[in-house]
Amino acid sequence: MKIVEHLEKHIGKISNAVNITDKKYEITVSLYDNIPFEKVRTYSTLGMNQYFVGYYFELIMVCDDKFNKNEIASFLTSLSEYFIDNKKGIRRGDVMTLGFSMTSETKMNSLYFTLPFYFDDDLQQLKLEDKTVIFPLIIPVYNEEALLINKKGWNSFETFLEDNEIDNLWDLKREPYIW
Repeated sequence: MKIVEHLEKHIGKISNAVNITDKKYEITVSLYDNIPFEKVRTYSTLGMNQYFVGYYFELIMVCDDKFNKNEIASFLTSLSEYFIDNKKGIRRGDVMTLGFSMTSETKMNSLYFTLPFYFDDDLQQLKLEDKTVIFPLIIPVYNEEALLINKKGWNSFETFLEDNEIDNLWDLKREPYIW
């Protein structure tokens, strides 16, 4: 499968997968242990690219490996189903506020979508014969951060992250940032 080859080329070897049994669509979540850093795990959906929602995509998320991988995989599966059911795509800079915390281990209830900056630029999209698949990165954020991103714009958020060399976005229990 070209999607798996693309992901493994630009992220690394898939360590294992979590296949949530109570799901509507053929989506699994791949795990990459100690990538992009030690004690950090990358997750990617597999199967979303079968469903057109304005374009084709697969989600990527980076998270500290101390958090429950099954809960995160379940969350990503449910999020994927939401996008497919609502034919909702996402773009760089989009913020999505949930009505709940994304897992039981965090108070983060919002998501920020951007380019997969932890990895090389070639991960961003894959051109296939019949479609192009993009690979947005999800950054979990607190509600107050989501409000600031919406108010000040996504450029201000990303500039803040770069200027301050923020390096703990994968920690679901980090302190909220204000800029």
